[in-house]
Amino acid sequence: MITLTRNADPSFETIPLDEQLSGGYNTLDKRIRRISIRRENLTSIPDQLIFHARWQTWLEQTPEVEKLSTLCFVEAAAMRAAYFKLAQTPEVEQAISIPGFPTVHWNGNRILETGCINSADWIDAYFTAVIARDTASMESLASFSVDLMKQSVTQAGPVSYMLVEVFQAYHHQTPDYADKLLRTMDAAMKQGNDWALDIAMGMLETFAALTTDIGYDFNQVLAKNLQLQERYAIQENGPNYIAVESFINIPLLAMACMWHDRGNELQVSGPFLPPALVDGRWLDEVKSGRYTR
Repeated sequence: MITLTRNADPSFETIPLDEQLSGGYNTLDKRIRRISIRRENLTSIPDQLIFHARWQTWLEQTPEVEKLSTLCFVEAAAMRAAYFKLAQTPEVEQAISIPGFPTVHWNGNRILETGCINSADWIDAYFTAVIARDTASMESLASFSVDLMKQSVTQAGPVSYMLVEVFQAYHHQTPDYADKLLRTMDAAMKQGNDWALDIAMGMLETFAALTTDIGYDFNQVLAKNLQLQERYAIQENGPNYIAVESFINIPLLAMACMWHDRGNELQVSGPFLPPALVDGRWLDEVKSGRYTR
């Protein structure tokens, strides 16, 4: 078993954990009302829910904590997928029905101008759905046009869009998946900056270990890249900010979920990989409505 520990220091002496969690509890208390106030809450509420789930990794993982984190991912997955779906037919008003929430009606007019339709958000949205085992959201996102994504005011480099195409190709089991994977790995290596080597290659290496016979040991690769993503996040945030996104790296956690769901033994443990999210032990209770908040 590879046991990982964190290097990120949230300095709870300065801001206690309860205070860090308070904003998330506030979001949870108000989310049902807020979803109907404005369209962009379909993307801001999920961000806050995942932010809360990340902070919860510092708590003792009681059943209540595990269930609430699961709820955060289940609801975030549905909202993120719904937001991307609006961009596909922007002139059409769509009814958005998320269990536990009132049905709301929005269209996607000028949604590309918000900047929220971009490759990084797509990757988080897709892998949030993987963690939630939300196959409908995964299918919807896997069919999202990369050409449309490129029209967003938030632009990214070629490797970012190639990453999306790799994950979409695997989802649809297209025959060019392996070629796209290798081309994107090559492009990331040539780009050569810290993001390309630590984040893009981290996703690609781990996904290759999961989905191909390239010869990588999945557990070793996962452990290495969980540590690299934390190092990158700490460096990017600098000494004055907390690398909250490193507490749970959504794509890498999702790949651990996929590894587990294929009947493999996960041999990596630590706070980056909450066991209840990896094995989905509370998904039925959350999705059935037996657990809510």
